[in-house]
Amino acid sequence: MTWLRVWITAAGLALPASAGTLTLWRLEPGRATPEGAPDQPVAVGSLLKPFLAKAWAAAHPGEPAPRFLCGPDDHCWLRAGHGELGLAGAVAVSCNSYFLQLAEATPWETLTETLAAEGFPPIRSVRQALGLSAEPPLAIPASTLLRAYVRLVREPWPSAEVRREVLAGLREAARTGTAAGLGHHGFWAKTGTVPGADGDPGRTSGLALAVDDAGWAILARLQPGRGVQAARALAAPIDHYRPWAARRPDPPRAAPAAVPRAEPRAVVRVRLFELLKVRRYLVRNLGPDPVPCGDGFLGPEAVHELAPGESAGPGLLALSDPGTGLERRFQGEVSCVVRNGLPRLIARMAPREYVAGVIAAELPGGRSGLRLQLGAAVLRFLAQGPRYPDADVCDSTRSAYYVGRKPGQGLADPEWSAILAAARTPGPSQWTSDDGGRPLSTREVWGGGDGGAGPAGAPSHPWTRTWSAAQMEQAFGGPVAAVTVAHEDGVWVLRVRTGPGSRSFSYDQAHRLLAKVLGWGGLPSPADTVEPVPGGFRATGVGLGHRVGLSLKPRS
Repeated sequence: MTWLRVWITAAGLALPASAGTLTLWRLEPGRATPEGAPDQPVAVGSLLKPFLAKAWAAAHPGEPAPRFLCGPDDHCWLRAGHGELGLAGAVAVSCNSYFLQLAEATPWETLTETLAAEGFPPIRSVRQALGLSAEPPLAIPASTLLRAYVRLVREPWPSAEVRREVLAGLREAARTGTAAGLGHHGFWAKTGTVPGADGDPGRTSGLALAVDDAGWAILARLQPGRGVQAARALAAPIDHYRPWAARRPDPPRAAPAAVPRAEPRAVVRVRLFELLKVRRYLVRNLGPDPVPCGDGFLGPEAVHELAPGESAGPGLLALSDPGTGLERRFQGEVSCVVRNGLPRLIARMAPREYVAGVIAAELPGGRSGLRLQLGAAVLRFLAQGPRYPDADVCDSTRSAYYVGRKPGQGLADPEWSAILAAARTPGPSQWTSDDGGRPLSTREVWGGGDGGAGPAGAPSHPWTRTWSAAQMEQAFGGPVAAVTVAHEDGVWVLRVRTGPGSRSFSYDQAHRLLAKVLGWGGLPSPADTVEPVPGGFRATGVGLGHRVGLSLKPRS
């Protein structure tokens, strides 16, 4: 396996690329046809989303754009979900769930008429139009797509407020969203990722489209690639064709804080996917440069299936189990070994990286008041010595939940310095927010295991909450007829009936919905019982912890 930097040519412009072939179409103000590559049909994908908003606005005159929830079960491109979004935010991050819900709220006739007026061919379904189904994706000539975007940013809509939100989202996409790789001021931009133009079902093509205030528009297609990569590849053509477009300066970096020299250990070895019987592992390079992998190198965003005896890194890596979709992201190295007849992964990373991954798992939502205590407890836990012959810790409840980190979940220098200092003082080496809380089962997080976790004999702190009918209707989107606690495949769920059928919510999902109405303590931990009472429901349970079930207190 090798990684090769290639040179591509688009309309006479030589450009470096690391992920494939770049094709460009440009539309100069006042021209009817594009320059660059020959005009040809291009799969639209997410570039259609602003026009779905225009169709919704036509069907709802005078109404503000709605807000929708994108959760972990909504099958968005971001597996964890984007949370609650308005229209501008949904455009900026290209949320699939938001626009599917927006389309469902638009009469089909209005939707098809609006798209036809913009030059789009007839669609069979919105999922097909967005490239989210197995059907052939919607495709239109590049010139038609460019002209539609020029009209989008230059011509008014009957619903001015909805249009303002769309334009704000396109600006934000170019500034901090999926098109931030453009790296220039003064553009509206949108990205998309569609099935590969070469017909290979295992590859995708990335799209990026940018329009400036003068009505100059440029469309880039990167094969193979993704939308965010196409936006980065478009930065150099913008420099060439619009040299006066101001480059956005890199954000200033604060001077690093002084970090104590003494660290608990140089490397932490972590068994990954310890509770899963995985037979295949995929490694993806998340960094901008090639990393060693097997007998060669792995290029940016490239994926390789690790075989026993192979290693990858050092670098910013994503390890995944294709069977469950579970993923671990970290900066470090990984090796594939055989243990008990199964391929197993052992990651090697700096203590700082490991602590960041544990905090991400144990303190979801960033409860900052406990981060310092938890980080120090993790380092004290490591100082007690390796738990396994080949690793210091695993990623399950036998050591600590470790899920790696998402972008932005690393530890800043001042926080890491404070954690190191706190770890040198006496304190606990185990953690959760409260003794006795009902923890989520290991199966909830890892897809396997014994269905239970937590300390035996921990003191319990009973609690009771009363949820009024009005509060439940607000939290779950309709009148609630019944609520019960159940365990599905060993995992605690809250079953809520709001209509002819019932829905099951995991603890995190139910907690998030109730917290919006009742506050963070509306469901302190997975409830033992929920019973109907006059005017609503009463829930009972114990403890304030709901994750690992260990204790942020010394044990006797």
